[in-house]
Amino acid sequence: MTPKEIVQELYANDGLRNRDFLNDILHDNMLLEWHSSEGLLIKDKNSLLDLATELKDNFSIFNSEILHLIAENNTVSITFNHFGASIENQKDLILIGRFMAIWEFENNKMVKGYQISRPA
Repeated sequence: MTPKEIVQELYANDGLRNRDFLNDILHDNMLLEWHSSEGLLIKDKNSLLDLATELKDNFSIFNSEILHLIAENNTVSITFNHFGASIENQKDLILIGRFMAIWEFENNKMVKGYQISRPA
């Protein structure tokens, strides 16, 4: 898969909650700088794998609406909205947040990410 195809799979096909898929696409030294409503978060591969488990445990439905997906060489930029339905309220799909991310690839694995998000 190309870097663009990897990012598309990650967001379009529920790859964020799939630990096996994440383990395959994330470089062992991967770092994500995430500017969120909580401030700057630094995530490594293990913390993103843990986040995948947390999302799977807390949301019966979790999907992304991709707004923009642009690739150049080994860098992919994406803007997207996350929607989810909690385990407790499975019929109510709500907008969780709006995101923009830039992913850098090395040897076809995500090695560095920059992400900005804001709650809905």
